[in-house]
This record gives sequence, structure tokens and C-alpha cells, in this order.
Amino acid sequence: MEIKKFFSKGENLVGMGFLLLLAAYVGWLMYRDVNRMQEATTNYDYYQNLIYLIENIARTYFFCIFLLMVFLTYIHKQYTKWCVRLFYLLGISALLYFGWAGIFCKNVYNQIEPQYLENYPRMIHTLYTGPLNWMIIGYFFTPKILKDAQKLKEEQELTV
Repeated sequence: MEIKKFFSKGENLVGMGFLLLLAAYVGWLMYRDVNRMQEATTNYDYYQNLIYLIENIARTYFFCIFLLMVFLTYIHKQYTKWCVRLFYLLGISALLYFGWAGIFCKNVYNQIEPQYLENYPRMIHTLYTGPLNWMIIGYFFTPKILKDAQKLKEEQELTV
């Protein structure tokens, strides 16, 4: 019954259609990166496409966390502790991503050919800044989302 209620409004179908198109596009980007990794003739080409794949996965991951927070607070209109937990997950994930990226950078440096070392800073810049937009957006809007979730909690406590 909940799904029928969710799809009863036409605007939800437009939003779902947009999200499906976005998911298809991101899936195509990941598929393209994997194919380019398989076709790579040098370690540099392989790691460059691997970094693009990691960037797309991380961007999608942080976007999904932010989208889930928005869905729980504004679309589902119910306060749950999941918004707060997702905020902590966002922070832990960002720390883990940047920690892992530092370790991965050393591995890439040791694996690529010497003639491609001049492109190494650009590769690492892509690795570090790929998901940064969604991290910043998530941290910028999360306090408002948590504040609105707290208002929803207070409203729900008053109606009970």
C-alpha cells in the first residue's frame, strides 16, 4: 500500500524517471571505464581509467547518501534516527575515502611507467576531487536537513 501511495502523484513519477535516467548514465560511465581498463596497453592507461571508475563510484555513493537523507526528511516526511546515522556515515566514509586514496596514490606512483610521471599529479587530483562536490554539498545542506528532521520529530510527538 505504501508503494501505491508513493506513486499516486505524477511528480513522483517524474522524479523517479529522472533518477532512473541518472542511474543509467552513471552505469554507462562505469561500464565505459571498465572497458577502457580492459583495453589499456600501459599501466598508466589502466590506472587512469581505474581512477575514473573509482571517482564515479565514490561520486555515486556520496550522492546516494545525500539523496537518502533528503528522501527520509522531505519526501517521506518522517523523522527517523537514520538521518543522523547517515550524517555520521557520510563523515566516516569521507575519512575512509581520503585515507584510502593516500595509500592508493603510493601504489599508482610505483606502478606507472616513468615517461608518464608528469601526468601523475593530474591523476591524483582527479582521485581526490572527484567526489568532493557531493561531500561539500552533503555537509553544506546536512545541518538544514537535520534541523528539519528535528522539527518533524517535534511535530510527530505533538500529534501523538
